[in-house]
Amino acid sequence: FFFAVPSLHPPSPPRSPPRSAPPRLGVGRLRVSRISMREALETLVLNPASALTAAVAYGLMLRSGATFGSLLNPWGLSLPLWVAGYLAVRMALLGFVDGFVWALAPRLPALPSRVGPKPVFQHKINATDVAYLIVNSTVEYVFALQISHLLWFAPLVVRAPTSLSLLNGPLAFWMLLVVDDMLYAPLHRAMHLQAVYRWVHKHHHRNTFPARGYIDAANEHPVEQIAALCLHWVAVHVVAHTAGLHVAAVLAHFGVKALGACFNHTGYDVQLRFCGIEYSVRAHETHHRKPNTNFAQYVMFWDKLMGTYKEYESGVKASAAAAATPANLSKPDAARLPAWADPAVEAREGRVTERPQPRAG
Repeated sequence: FFFAVPSLHPPSPPRSPPRSAPPRLGVGRLRVSRISMREALETLVLNPASALTAAVAYGLMLRSGATFGSLLNPWGLSLPLWVAGYLAVRMALLGFVDGFVWALAPRLPALPSRVGPKPVFQHKINATDVAYLIVNSTVEYVFALQISHLLWFAPLVVRAPTSLSLLNGPLAFWMLLVVDDMLYAPLHRAMHLQAVYRWVHKHHHRNTFPARGYIDAANEHPVEQIAALCLHWVAVHVVAHTAGLHVAAVLAHFGVKALGACFNHTGYDVQLRFCGIEYSVRAHETHHRKPNTNFAQYVMFWDKLMGTYKEYESGVKASAAAAATPANLSKPDAARLPAWADPAVEAREGRVTERPQPRAG
């Protein structure tokens, strides 16, 4: 998934000024430095969130009698088969998730924020990002092994095609979306607490305007990935013990969730509403630009319930396109920058960085 992929340019509206940096779904140039490699090591290992996650996992294994081997390899595969399975899952994600995006994206309109006269900031992939993506790909694969083992053997999941019903099929699929987001939205909000944010979720918010699809979606601290997948596991059990659960509903939920996460991190204006499901790329871009809003992924009802929902704003003033000239295109637009950004650096160097913190004393 971290290979270079074809660039996709969202269509620009007629007569709008040309953009110097249109959204791209490829990784682009990889920046590797000793600083980013050291950062990857420190944030992955010398991190209290990582230590806590490891301690909890170890405690749960002791309680259940599971071994580390059974955690990583519940099917008991040989090493060659395990590696082959990893590669197969990677290729499936490239073909199904990103492949679908590559095919559909050029036919979709761009988000309003991506067609203004001023280019949006794009974080360049570095060694830390690559380390996170590699670790997260392994976490995803282990989860795929665990969930497939559950679907194959657990009596709580219905597998026979003739046993598919309205309750354990369409209703269960809808409930998986709702329950999963019901659990995830509060977790996501908790990751924005000051004591937690710097250790886990801050990395994901380096990109204020995500555009690389799966690459930007999966570019998060592995602790965050593990926590979200654990809630997915809980949601599967909750739905199975309430409405009943057919394996088809679980697979459909996986597909929709993967595509939703991918599109949420592109610059394309995808919106979908049905039966209380309110999915919009606009909502998630708003979260990246205004981090204390829109914590849910697909069911914005939970944000409305928490009082954290915010309607989309492009950040492009109506008169900006008409007034665009080479002289003023380099001027920072405060509405298009996150609150933590330093507009002076953005104007001078064309990149976004945090404001310098005042020194104590």
